[in-house]
Amino acid sequence: MFFSFLLFYIIFIIWVLRVDVLLGQREYKIQYGETKEKSQKSRSFGDRMKNIFNGRVKKIHSDSDKVPILDKKNKQRDSDLFKRKQNSRNRKEFRIEKYLKRHLFINNIWYYVWDNCKRIDCYSQKNYSPLYERFIKETNLYRRIHGSRPLQMDVQLTNLAVSKAKMSAKRRKLIFSPITDVGENSIVCNKYFAPLTVYMWYMESSKHNYKTFGALQKSFHFSNLVWKDAKKIGIGIAEKDGFLYIFFEFSPETNRRFRFRENVLKPRYHWYNYRSLLKM
Repeated sequence: MFFSFLLFYIIFIIWVLRVDVLLGQREYKIQYGETKEKSQKSRSFGDRMKNIFNGRVKKIHSDSDKVPILDKKNKQRDSDLFKRKQNSRNRKEFRIEKYLKRHLFINNIWYYVWDNCKRIDCYSQKNYSPLYERFIKETNLYRRIHGSRPLQMDVQLTNLAVSKAKMSAKRRKLIFSPITDVGENSIVCNKYFAPLTVYMWYMESSKHNYKTFGALQKSFHFSNLVWKDAKKIGIGIAEKDGFLYIFFEFSPETNRRFRFRENVLKPRYHWYNYRSLLKM
């Protein structure tokens, strides 16, 4: 009886131990499967795409760009990185018009003068000769609004302006004329903003006091530009490191003290509309 009970007890112990071993192996397999699944998720996007599409992946090499492209069986169009970059560049193209102020009449004059040559590849030709033509044209249109006669280009004044522009470019700063019998406007600007030069000078008119007897610093360039007694003009332009040094010389002398009221007249916008101004 005792031996039978002992044998039964030994068999029971062996059975319990075997069940524990089997359960342990099962838990190990489950844990191993989870780690394997996690490692599957942690793999790179490209490896996972290969598994999804059974490795049917091609590569297009365009210079340094390598773009994975699906084959025709997956009915996907080839992407073109170069075209995307080119389109983004076109969207970011420099537009000088966005710097114009809110003045419809004056803006129409600016567009009339510059619309067909407002990009640097146009006005930089032949040593910036298109700038000279458009500067004088725009200046005379503004003068007409204030009852002043158009200016004529003068050789001596032009030579003076050119020499001063070149000297300023060489020294990298504007130099001022010791000559007292001429009026002068000068500026250093980025070459891409050159078409706004005369426009910005004229827009100083919003700060001008038409009752003043002397020159005002905030509208100095404007009063030179529309000075009624001025008859001649010389323009000089020189380039240095992407910047333009621009000089306007006026004769007879402009911005003379106690002569402002009869030489800087109020604008007569109500006399003109845009088309009638251009026909005169």
